[in-house]
Amino acid sequence: MTAVAVTTAGKRMMTTGSLLLAGRATVRIVAAASVFLASHTTFALGGPAAQVDTSRCTVCHGIHGEGSPGGVPRLAGQNAEYMNHALGMFKAGTRAGPIMQPIARNLSDMEIRQLADYFSNQRAPRVEMAASASPQLVLAGKQLAERGAVNVAACFSCHAAQGKGNGARFPSIAAEPAQFVINRLHEFQARAQGKIPEPGTMTAVAATLDENQIAEAAAYLSQLGP
Repeated sequence: MTAVAVTTAGKRMMTTGSLLLAGRATVRIVAAASVFLASHTTFALGGPAAQVDTSRCTVCHGIHGEGSPGGVPRLAGQNAEYMNHALGMFKAGTRAGPIMQPIARNLSDMEIRQLADYFSNQRAPRVEMAASASPQLVLAGKQLAERGAVNVAACFSCHAAQGKGNGARFPSIAAEPAQFVINRLHEFQARAQGKIPEPGTMTAVAATLDENQIAEAAAYLSQLGP
């Protein structure tokens, strides 16, 4: 074989070797990139919020947190700051709740935050009542919610337009089951009998309501879109 032929063959071998090395390097780079992207995709799709165990909540509040006609409150779409605050109070024992306190007591602060974030992002239709409220009752509740009455301010003056909620202190009350609204207002009234409530609190507001107004507010709020 001539020197020229040897040289040409050598160049071809070197070129082939270089391509093989380059190909292997490319494979290694692509593989590394795949691992990087996979780990970050896993974090994005299955991060802390997606891994939280919601079974302790959904067993009562419904698979999407829609609540129930029997008086279990709606969690779907609720303000995350409010839920975080409420669960924190149940955990600390500063908010009464024979069912919720034992559950919240066993939740970490991280789990509370994850659950609040999870349910705030859920969407579910409102709970349908077995018997629809009369149009007159709903209309009276609408007036109470939007304009208030002689003895009470409008519900929406604190809970925002259409009862969508306003921060950690004023939860969403739209689409809450009517029985829950009735039960909750009765709880506030019972609390007001123990001591004089602070002005501006729900305890003070509920103390001024009569049973007709409670039924009206509950009927209207339960009819609102979530």
